[in-house]
Amino acid sequence: MKPIVIYRIQKKIQHQILILLLVFTALQGPAQNTYHLFKYYEPFRPDSTGTFYFAVDNVNFFKNNEYKKEIADGYTLTGAWLRPKMVYYPDKKLRMEFGGHVLKYNGRDEYYHLSPWFNVHYQPTEKLSVIVGNLNSDFNHNLPEPIAEPELFFTSKPEAGIQSKYISKRFTADLWIDWQQLIMKGDPYKERFVFGTRTNVVISDKNNGSFSFPFTFYGMHQGGEIDTAPGLAKSFLSVTPGLTFEKNLSDKFFRNWSMNASYSLSTYPKDDFIFKQSSGRGFYANGTINTSAGGVTLSYWHGHQFYTPQGGILFQNYPGSGTDWITDNKLISLKYQYEYQIMKDTYFGFVFDYYYDTIRRQTMNSEGLYLIVNFSLLTKGGK
Repeated sequence: MKPIVIYRIQKKIQHQILILLLVFTALQGPAQNTYHLFKYYEPFRPDSTGTFYFAVDNVNFFKNNEYKKEIADGYTLTGAWLRPKMVYYPDKKLRMEFGGHVLKYNGRDEYYHLSPWFNVHYQPTEKLSVIVGNLNSDFNHNLPEPIAEPELFFTSKPEAGIQSKYISKRFTADLWIDWQQLIMKGDPYKERFVFGTRTNVVISDKNNGSFSFPFTFYGMHQGGEIDTAPGLAKSFLSVTPGLTFEKNLSDKFFRNWSMNASYSLSTYPKDDFIFKQSSGRGFYANGTINTSAGGVTLSYWHGHQFYTPQGGILFQNYPGSGTDWITDNKLISLKYQYEYQIMKDTYFGFVFDYYYDTIRRQTMNSEGLYLIVNFSLLTKGGK
């Protein structure tokens, strides 16, 4: 459907389409994000004991955001991050990585940030892994877009802390703490860390179709007892249960389709200046079909006094600065994503996002080009 057609849909017809979409998704099935390009974490290889090699992870991006509403300004991001590292397997259950991470925006002489990369991956069983140091944040932990802004994949510092993952046929879990700001005694700022739990229980899996129950608990805490920063500790929490249905297809062109729905509750510190309430809610539903020519996602979002600090910027009811709140935020979005594999673990991608604000009757769009390169050079004992 072309943007101009969506823009001219009369209110009565628009409501009918929304009702059909919501009923169907509620019956079929929180929604996972649609940005399947955002992956870099190296798979664990238990047969690589004694292997020592050099690896490089690289993401190049150009993203143009044409936004025009109270929540967000339009802007363009262009640049790249590079992560060279040494990888060593001292044991079949243990891997260590040492390197650096640098992010640079085009058109700026200075680096945005330069940081070390250190990762220890312990995998006692095929299903369970424990990660210390820099974390595996592929696909933004499969968090729905209202909960985690996809741009964090290439604009934020690498997540660091501790993480545990469990993957089986019927149950998956991802638990992590990303420690973003450490404090020492007398520091003039507060400590800050982000924590999350993302689980998925497969209720039914037969005839190439799966019905599952994803659940997300996600939050940010700002506090500490040894700093000199004014103000009380703050916590921002969101709880997101949902349902999802996915169907794999044998057709060469149509690969799979899915329907998802989720309901989010968010809480934040109430005060008299910005947060005049202490909680909000949001409903998110989408349907996706993946083909050999790319994937298309149609989604609907309704947020009421909803806010989470690292969530998708267009989905919030508070812009993050000033005192103005938007009580209700309703969006219809149409997303297209194309991914082409150049060689193993190296991809070129294109993303187009179209948004329609049903309350203010405004259209917005975003376009992105990405080149994601991952490769390794074996130096000793490689298999």
